[in-house]
Amino acid sequence: MTGSDRIPPGPQPPTGAAQYGPPGFEEFFRHYEPMVRRYLIWQEAEPSILDDAAQLTMVSAFRYWDRVGQMDPPTGWLFKVARQRLQDARESHRRNGILVGTDAMHDTTAHPDPITTCDQRLDILAALSKLPPRQQEAVALREQFGLPYKEIAEIMGASPATVRAHVHQARKTLEAMLGDDKEGGDA
Repeated sequence: MTGSDRIPPGPQPPTGAAQYGPPGFEEFFRHYEPMVRRYLIWQEAEPSILDDAAQLTMVSAFRYWDRVGQMDPPTGWLFKVARQRLQDARESHRRNGILVGTDAMHDTTAHPDPITTCDQRLDILAALSKLPPRQQEAVALREQFGLPYKEIAEIMGASPATVRAHVHQARKTLEAMLGDDKEGGDA
């Protein structure tokens, strides 16, 4: 597991306490469920279906715990399932005539950077929204979640070389769009 994927030790249940689910799942849930939610936000999950998609992802992890509990790390699997559950939830809403909007702006930072101002974050989000969807996803998985190219490729159903190309092009485009901020110039 990478440093960001290690499950921090949590309080241990008292001896004889009731355990709900297989050993280790509760800690797994506490660590990975917020990460799944952040991924779904990057996927522009509407607030009305975000909870459903996150819950269904964790239900799948529970159902396949024998396999998922052995993965090191399980992030790629979780994100792939989360993407499928999000598509399922959107399709279900569409079939049932429930309107959802994809234009809501979400704060996607896991830990707000005190140096980055609100205006800078808004500029970054605006620039990201101008990228093609595949580039948005690739750069988010790489930069926001720190996943290796191989895992991103599995999640996106692409080759690692294609993912590298998406990330490279996204970085290049973002640098061109946000270049003035980096240089501190007003030109």
